[in-house]
Amino acid sequence: MTIGECVSTHVADKSLDWKDATKRIQILEKWGVEYANQDATDLHNWSKGFVGYLRASKDRKGRPKHPLSDGAIRNILAYIRAAIKYAHKVGKLEVDQTSRMVIPPVNNERHHYPQRAEMLQIARACKNRQVRAAIRIAFYSGMRRGEIMKAKVTRQGFSLSDTKNGRPRIVPIHPRIAVLARKTKFTLTVKQFETEWMKAREAAGHPETKFHDLRHGAASEMINAGIDLFTVGGVLGHKSVVSTKRYSHLVTDKLATAISEIGKKR
Repeated sequence: MTIGECVSTHVADKSLDWKDATKRIQILEKWGVEYANQDATDLHNWSKGFVGYLRASKDRKGRPKHPLSDGAIRNILAYIRAAIKYAHKVGKLEVDQTSRMVIPPVNNERHHYPQRAEMLQIARACKNRQVRAAIRIAFYSGMRRGEIMKAKVTRQGFSLSDTKNGRPRIVPIHPRIAVLARKTKFTLTVKQFETEWMKAREAAGHPETKFHDLRHGAASEMINAGIDLFTVGGVLGHKSVVSTKRYSHLVTDKLATAISEIGKKR
């Protein structure tokens, strides 16, 4: 059985249950030519070569392409691995060899905390009005890109009916983005948004900054202002305190600063 057949089976049987079905199917279709005819029981060398190709800056015909981050590569392989495991589970594949897949490790603790100056530099370098507004909104709300593009503006704040954790929430609107919130209508596709964002960060001299980092920047600003982790988690829409704990070291830094003040002469 080929990987392509495993993927087709998985999509046909389970896609209606996937919350991210549209995105997942698009990704699988995009890279289908790379795995469609690959033997689903011979995964080590194939996955190793596939990872190398996804990291490359040229396609099979030598044309320039965007190299993918290890995080993005891991997501693609996770979708493929899930399909192979499903085929084995339902008896269409005799042996599950997914443990032999070469999947790049991702350090989920990597976080960059942009300060206001960096955010403004990128926003000012952005030529697209919608993305420029989204940059400011992200920093002053802690919302994700998808949430910003779907949020409805109400008297109470940004109303989010569909969030990553499945729970609706209201995010208060910071005074500095109140006008942007009312006037900006987001019509860009995700691809258009990403293209404009990457051009802006390059032009501003911050090529490694991710849009999601603005969310971390918002968390950092709140914590540095003395807001407790529980409240920060509420603003960010964390379902579990485990997600908010990633920012606990920022609180520790503040405690260290406080301790250093002990014994100083006034």
